[in-house]
Amino acid sequence: MKKMPQSNERNDLIYILVNAKDQYIISSGIDFKGFMESLDKKPSYLLLLKHKFGESEYHLHTQLDYVTQDQIRRLEEEDIKNYGDFCWIDFDDLFTMDSIEEEELAELLYLGHRKRHLSPPFYQKLNNRFVYLTEMDGWMNKIYFRSWQDFYQMFGNVISRKLSALKIERSFLPFRKKNMFPPVDREVIHQLTNVFSEGGVFSLGLFHSTRQRIEIPFWTLGDFYNMDEMMEQYDVRREEEPSGVLVFDKKTRQWTVNFPSGGKSLLQK
Repeated sequence: MKKMPQSNERNDLIYILVNAKDQYIISSGIDFKGFMESLDKKPSYLLLLKHKFGESEYHLHTQLDYVTQDQIRRLEEEDIKNYGDFCWIDFDDLFTMDSIEEEELAELLYLGHRKRHLSPPFYQKLNNRFVYLTEMDGWMNKIYFRSWQDFYQMFGNVISRKLSALKIERSFLPFRKKNMFPPVDREVIHQLTNVFSEGGVFSLGLFHSTRQRIEIPFWTLGDFYNMDEMMEQYDVRREEEPSGVLVFDKKTRQWTVNFPSGGKSLLQK
């Protein structure tokens, strides 16, 4: 089976490195819009630590800007990658913002400025689920997750949405929907724990398709905080047998993961 060439192959890469101890991931290939669309439950408010959005509200006590759910939808349509620094933390209740103490505010400002935490960045007053930090949205993002369940949901939905957006042979898929593929479920993603902890790249641009299944190859690349270096390593490794494949069965509409065994090629011919 031939590889399905895609002109925007690099845009169809997803790199994930998980730091379980400090509860964050480093990602490439997932931008703000894609991240928000992947969440079943969106945050109520975002406290903007660094941004260039012109329609935000001002919070007097913290002297920081914030956005409501309606404004979040408008923010999703912005060209965030041209903002440069774009950092935020979500929160539940506008009234609790008035009780933020000076030390907590200092930690928040440090997060936005240095893109690292002084103490675990999950605050009882904010009840935040995420901290989102980037200097070039979608190219290199650092995202903290209070619950790994949100990470599983995000990754599973991102794979589904990105694959749905690709042009797949019409003979295999006679009709198209906005999301023709179900999300990758948590049990399948859990099998990728070692790939995430070592730094893995998933290439949707190099998917293989037959009448029975679709296969997305992935490679374990290593820890990268410089995405140019990650891409250089990917360009070398993509010529080698993948570390594994994500498989979508078109009949059962179920996802599985296949890892190599006995030297046999993982990609169906």
